[in-house]
Amino acid sequence: MLSFINIPVKVIGLLEANVSPREVAAGVCLGVFLGFTPLNGPMALLLAILFFLFKLNRLSTLLTLPLFKALYLAGGAALADAVGTALLVDLTPLNGFWRVATHLPVVALLDVNNTIVAGGLAISAVLFLPVYFTAAKLTVVARRAYNTKIKKTKAGTAVEGLKAVHSTITKIDKIRSKLK
Repeated sequence: MLSFINIPVKVIGLLEANVSPREVAAGVCLGVFLGFTPLNGPMALLLAILFFLFKLNRLSTLLTLPLFKALYLAGGAALADAVGTALLVDLTPLNGFWRVATHLPVVALLDVNNTIVAGGLAISAVLFLPVYFTAAKLTVVARRAYNTKIKKTKAGTAVEGLKAVHSTITKIDKIRSKLK
């Protein structure tokens, strides 16, 4: 009904949730991997399965995935292709490794021999640690700032009202769906 309030409510819920900063950071890192790999292949399917298997904050993945996908589309795909070409073709000492790795039963199905997929995975692996620690630190800082400053202001009370409206609308929608 009032779908424009969903995103701010979800971000505020992320700040208020009793989720550890490690889980939020892990979700952001999965967003990096999903963002820098093509979403139309078997590797994306494997990453989507990891989305459900591991204990991470799924909301942080869903909120950061568009950001990393936009970076990918704005030039990251060309960078991933260049890195993948360097890894798969240009670095001749790795040819034996890739010959064995791409003929393994499961790995062969994951499209790792595609330069964009290999490059995207390599870029994501390089970004993993910096993004993880930055996201964990930002989560702690944002929660602290939110708890000390925002909650006590008029905006904080308005946010609480926004959450109450969202909760009421959600309840009404559930009741309507049960009546149908």
